[in-house]
Amino acid sequence: MTLKLELSDEQLLGELIGALARHGCLVDRIAPNACRIVFPRSWTAREARLEIGLFVRAWQAHHPGVEAVLSA
Repeated sequence: MTLKLELSDEQLLGELIGALARHGCLVDRIAPNACRIVFPRSWTAREARLEIGLFVRAWQAHHPGVEAVLSA
């Protein structure tokens, strides 16, 4: 499953892309503030969305005020 992530601070998108890649995701930037994410280790679309969602929320905890929108 491919997910789209939009970040409110495009300056931090590169950092988040790197973190997602180290987590095992395939990520490519599709706009200054957005990227496309594939999590190949998940068995289902629901699992991928939950795993990426949890990862992004944990990342946000270290970047207060940054908003992230994850969509299919």
